[in-house]
Amino acid sequence: MPTVTAIIPTYNRSKLLVETIESVLLQSYTDFELLIIDDGSTDDTRQAVSALNDSRIKYIYKQNGGVSSARNLGLNNAKGEFICFLDSDDLWPEKFLQTMIKSLQDNAQYGAAYCMRTRLFDDGSTQPSYQKEFFFSGNITERLFEKTFIQTSAICFRREILKGLFFDESMANGEDVDMWLKISTRTQFLFVPGIQIIYRQRTTANETVFDSRYCNRLRVLERFYFKLGGDKYVPRKTAMRKLCNAHRSAAKKAIQADCRKAAIELTQKAIRYQPLQIRLYLDLFKAYGISKANDKIPDWQMPAPLAEMNYLQEFK
Repeated sequence: MPTVTAIIPTYNRSKLLVETIESVLLQSYTDFELLIIDDGSTDDTRQAVSALNDSRIKYIYKQNGGVSSARNLGLNNAKGEFICFLDSDDLWPEKFLQTMIKSLQDNAQYGAAYCMRTRLFDDGSTQPSYQKEFFFSGNITERLFEKTFIQTSAICFRREILKGLFFDESMANGEDVDMWLKISTRTQFLFVPGIQIIYRQRTTANETVFDSRYCNRLRVLERFYFKLGGDKYVPRKTAMRKLCNAHRSAAKKAIQADCRKAAIELTQKAIRYQPLQIRLYLDLFKAYGISKANDKIPDWQMPAPLAEMNYLQEFK
C-alpha cells in the first residue's frame, strides 16, 4: 500500500496536466500513488496520461460533474495513509512530498500540513502570495474564516481526518474553503515554512463580469457559522464583521458590473450584519444609482442557503 495518495482532478487540460503530473513523478519522495480523475474531458487527456507510462499513475474517467465530484471520486479510491490534492495546472517543487509528509510524521498532534504558494503568471514572472502573518500552526478555524489562505495544492492530510467528509458537489467554487473549515474543527493544522507550491495565475479577460458564483463563499461562511457549529470556534464579533465585509465585497463587484438588483440586495444583507457601518449606506446609494434599464441581471435572486449537511457518503 502506498504511503501517500495524490489526487489530480482534470478537465480538458492535457498540455498543462502533463507538466503537473511530471512535477509529481519527479518528487524526491517516491512512495505514492497518483490518481488522475478525468472529469469527462473531450481532448487528448487519456492519451497524454497513458504516454507517461508510470505504474504509480491510476487514470479514472468519469462523466463530467465538476471538480468536487472528481475529488470525491479520488477520495473513494485513495489507498494512502496521507492524502494530497493537486490542481491540474499547478506544480509541486521536487521536495514537496518529502517535506510535508516528514513534517506530519514528526508532529503527530497535527492532522494536516500546509505551505505557502508562489504565483506563476503567463509571462513567466512569479510572485509569492498572501501575507506571512496569516500563516501559523495550531487551531486555524477563526483565521481561516476571516481569510482563505490555504491553496488546495499546498496541503496534505492524514487519511483518518477526512473520514465522513467530502467536497460539496452543489458548488461551482468555494468548495475548498468549505472543506478546510470543516476539517479545521477536527484537527490542528501545521504550517510548513521554506517550501512553496507553484500556482498558475490565469489572466481574467473581463474583471467586471458578475454572477452568483461570487456568492458561494458567502453561503459557505453562513452555513459554517450558523448551521455547522462554527459559532463555537469563531467569535460573534469576528463573524459579523467578516460576513458584512464579504457581502460588501460581492456587492461592489455587482456595482462595477452594473448589476443593480444584486448590488442592492447584497448591500442590504451586509447592513443586517453591521448596521452601524456608515459606508454601507453610501454603497447602497451607489447601487440605487444604477439605472433599472441598465441592470445587467434584472432577474437576479440571492442564491438559496446551502444544505445543512452535504457529505454525500461515508468515507471508506
